[in-house]
Amino acid sequence: MNKIYLYVIALLLVVSSCGDFLEEDSQNLTYVESTQDFDELLIGNGYLQKQRTGDPYRFAWLDVMDDDVTHFLSKAPSEFATVMFNSTREFYKWSSYPFNDDRPNFYDGSKGWARIYECIAIVNVILGEIDRFKGEKEYNRIKGEALFLRGFYYFYLVSIWGHPYNIATASTDLGVPIKLTDYIEDKGFHRNSVKECYEQIAKDAKEAIACLEGVVQPSTRRANQNAARALLAKTYLCMGENQLVVEQCDSILEAPGDLVLIDLNTIAISAYATLQRKQTSSECIFTNSYGPTVFQYSQESIAASSGLLACYDAINDLRFNTGKDSHFFKYYLGNYFGQVKAGNNEVHTISLLLPEVYLNKAEALAMLDKPNEAIEVLQKLREKRMSDVGTINLTGEDLMKFIRDERRRELCFTGQRWFDLKRYAVHSKYPQKTKIEHPYYEWTGSATLVKTYVLDEYPGDGGWLMPFPADAIIANEGALVNNVRPER
Repeated sequence: MNKIYLYVIALLLVVSSCGDFLEEDSQNLTYVESTQDFDELLIGNGYLQKQRTGDPYRFAWLDVMDDDVTHFLSKAPSEFATVMFNSTREFYKWSSYPFNDDRPNFYDGSKGWARIYECIAIVNVILGEIDRFKGEKEYNRIKGEALFLRGFYYFYLVSIWGHPYNIATASTDLGVPIKLTDYIEDKGFHRNSVKECYEQIAKDAKEAIACLEGVVQPSTRRANQNAARALLAKTYLCMGENQLVVEQCDSILEAPGDLVLIDLNTIAISAYATLQRKQTSSECIFTNSYGPTVFQYSQESIAASSGLLACYDAINDLRFNTGKDSHFFKYYLGNYFGQVKAGNNEVHTISLLLPEVYLNKAEALAMLDKPNEAIEVLQKLREKRMSDVGTINLTGEDLMKFIRDERRRELCFTGQRWFDLKRYAVHSKYPQKTKIEHPYYEWTGSATLVKTYVLDEYPGDGGWLMPFPADAIIANEGALVNNVRPER
């Protein structure tokens, strides 16, 4: 799959962390002598690694495109103070081509697409050869992690660059190219259908679950069985397989291991603000390394939108407090900023979190016409977030709206809202299309509104799908059909 930067052998030759067991002219893994060699390859290049210089493959810009944010400008900005907003400004505007090709490895660079496919190339190599060591110690774990990572990466690729899963049109809607083989193919690659993408993700996740049974990992930076179950539940939710969602969520909640919801009633704001950014958090199922600061409060940044803040019960919800700091928000100059983005963040956009398991299960139960069970699950989460959860007496579409609002309250600034809005737009039973407005200011002695950028409803506005990086289009020689975004 070299036309999408999957030069597998070339990649392996430059991997310093994987040893020197590959000869320059080797096109197989004959010098791999044990599963330990595969483990080194998996750690070094299968998982995403921390880069202090920008990490474009964190997709930090996912959190600036949805309806939870607004532009914040408090004084004449300086280049240093605005480095993160400078890197996400064009994404905030839904520009036709928001990537900065002059610095591909920075936050706004286009390297994310290629980097994810490079990781897929590595796990394809592992999966293509691992069966030679079947029965050896760690065989199941390494195979399970590789399967999980491939499904996990394709989930993010299709969620960003593909259409949402519409049951009626998934077999023809365009997703992303799927490559499963471990050898190089000298051709351009076409996009697979959305249905094919999701079916492959589900297949990989199911196989990963079987392989990872009983595996105990040293940290949440390595995938275990619950991570694979959480991925499968997310995938099934998109596909409308609601009973299967419930089954996977139940499997996690019945054997959570170290996973526990944090009770905001008993933890100080400062302690929670630190803990929720750590991969050691009891709510973190899996995190793929390191995340940047996006929502820091400074001269120019991104603040919480009025629409998001209006979702909270200002009296009983501990996640939000009017005019003050809260567990979820930092208050500054009349605006609110996500605490989870206030510093170096180990639990970020590319993560799987325990609260989402509760939310996924509640949504699936509501779709199965089990409102009482859905409410019971929802209240278990809310009890850890509110001083008084009250009662919920809702059914049907009203209950679904409440669950979606709870999901918005709980998962803000975690990269999920953008995916959810696309998913809601094609929902089989309760479709909900969204139009987003982003005000944009310039400093003229004070913050002056110069334009309000508008993203119209999906699918009419092409801005809901990211364009492919320019070099990916060129390398695929016209085979990769691009997503066209309008000029604004």
